[in-house]
Amino acid sequence: GVPPLPLAVIQKCVAYARKYARPTMSREATAVLKECYLELRNQNANCVGGIAITVRQLESMVRLAEARARLDLRQVVTEADALDVVAIMKESLYSTVIDEYGSIKVKGKKKGKHAEARRFLTTLAKLAKSQGRKVFSVAEMYALADDIQLQVDDMQNFVEELNYAGELLKKGGGMYALA
Repeated sequence: GVPPLPLAVIQKCVAYARKYARPTMSREATAVLKECYLELRNQNANCVGGIAITVRQLESMVRLAEARARLDLRQVVTEADALDVVAIMKESLYSTVIDEYGSIKVKGKKKGKHAEARRFLTTLAKLAKSQGRKVFSVAEMYALADDIQLQVDDMQNFVEELNYAGELLKKGGGMYALA
């Protein structure tokens, strides 16, 4: 194979890039990062217990995209640079906070009843969408609650309260539909 570059050469390349490469964002790159940021904010607003998505994450994505362009000694951050950063950011966030149902993982601390209801309903809605159905048995809902480690004292009462609140509709025969 090809022998590795000597450390001195790598250090000179990095020093050169730091000194001379000052990439600016292209419109396309800006649009990609903005769309990703807004999508992450929206997803976080609809899920309970997630990481706060703030302007700091957007600033981090911009810095990563600029670094990606600087690596190639370019003066413009391309859409491809931004897409690389979006992939990194999503994988980083999703691998640490999203469970197999696409819901925010919550571990360790007990959440309020309203927060747990939102988390359960969000997960149930995602499962319904992925399976193309809206009706679930009590046993399926209990299994889902176990899977996501739902923090409620009485699951039967919890389901009845969701029915009373109009979030679940009792269909009879131990079946409930998402409202």
